[in-house]
Amino acid sequence: MIQPNKEKNFFYLLCLYHLIIWTVIPYLSNKNLPLDIIEALAWGQNFDLGYAKHPPLSAWIPGILFKFFGNKDWIYYFLSQIFIIISFIFLWKLASFFFKNKIHILLSVLSVEGIAFYTFESPQFNVNICQIPLWIGTIYFFLKSIKNNKICDWVLLGIFSALGFLTKYIFLYLLISLFFYLVFILIKNKKFYFNFFYSLFTFLLIISPHLQWLFQNDFSTINYALKRGGLHESNIYNHLSNPSKFLITQIIISFPFFLLIYLLIKKIKIRLPLNNEKFIFLLFSFLLPFFLILITSIITGSRIRTMWMIPFYSLIGIFFIYLYENYINLKKLKNFKILLIIFLVISPTLYSLRSIYFDSRTGYEGKIITLEIEKEWKTISKVDISNVGFSEWYAGNLSYHLHNRPKVFLEENIEFYKNPAVIIAKDVGPNLCKRENINIKNIVYKKIYNHDVCFIF
Repeated sequence: MIQPNKEKNFFYLLCLYHLIIWTVIPYLSNKNLPLDIIEALAWGQNFDLGYAKHPPLSAWIPGILFKFFGNKDWIYYFLSQIFIIISFIFLWKLASFFFKNKIHILLSVLSVEGIAFYTFESPQFNVNICQIPLWIGTIYFFLKSIKNNKICDWVLLGIFSALGFLTKYIFLYLLISLFFYLVFILIKNKKFYFNFFYSLFTFLLIISPHLQWLFQNDFSTINYALKRGGLHESNIYNHLSNPSKFLITQIIISFPFFLLIYLLIKKIKIRLPLNNEKFIFLLFSFLLPFFLILITSIITGSRIRTMWMIPFYSLIGIFFIYLYENYINLKKLKNFKILLIIFLVISPTLYSLRSIYFDSRTGYEGKIITLEIEKEWKTISKVDISNVGFSEWYAGNLSYHLHNRPKVFLEENIEFYKNPAVIIAKDVGPNLCKRENINIKNIVYKKIYNHDVCFIF
């Protein structure tokens, strides 16, 4: 049983578990970094104000780490867990607004372990993992701002909101939901927070360079997001099938969480305290973003990718513990702990099995392929490879593993050919080396580990 005044110790154990287990397990089971990390490292070389797929923040962070630590895989798994732990810290602080009993605060954090996004999917640092602490931090500082109306809280809200937006545009669903709550307060209490403009000004100031980049690059990231959502596919059935698939997926994802909650409560009873201010806030900050994205899918017929929903689940523990606070049976904590421990053991085990036997990305022989390419290169040139192209995965891996970290070009241009370079691809054949209308002195084709490689020197 969790003894009174020992809740913080359990919280620290949870953080330690994530820091150790979810750094060590992927490091031992993965031969190669996952796709999203390799992509982020490829983008983050240049510290641009935006990239073809996403805003810049989630690429800048691995890019900075590479400057200090280089190609040490464990660093990037460790990075993901640092973001998860920061999320838990904000979650604890946020839960403190809703619960006087520390055991309820702890349960609202522990129950999140029932969502695979925060365990099984957490080693892959990407835009979604990067969003989580910014999502919870934004809600936390928004609530502090509403309660205390201090300028410093409003400014911090603006900073977290901007950083969240610079991670992924889907963050707007949260910001819109929180803005609706401000409107709700204005209508209900006839109260307007003029300090809100400090937050708005800070937000616009931070994102303005990226907005300028968007205009200069024909809104490429927005176009990519629309394409990923399938908006280019005009099919009337998508307006029904895609929202239905979305709902079914969310139910499946949430099942382990609800199993944990079920073991805690005395009886299942629908209780919607709509006159409770705290519950109203949770409706706006937790449920409304889900509702808005569902409405988007219904109206546009767009596909909602499962991984996009990672930050949306951040408050699920607080919401349901608060909803059933009066029905929680602390005598059933033992069953809750047993199931939680089972999840904590099974999740890294399943991750290891997937990585070793089923995941072609983490099973990719990036280091071996790079060594062989480097060996071949040294037979034809005495200088280092300066540029590699033209894909996040193949070129990104080659750049990551080469000792001198050549620049990754994702698009072909004349600058690429000005220095010794390598083009790497698959299933193209010798045609890969036929570079028309380009003056290349020496170009050699090689087949290396089933990869098509062009050496340009």
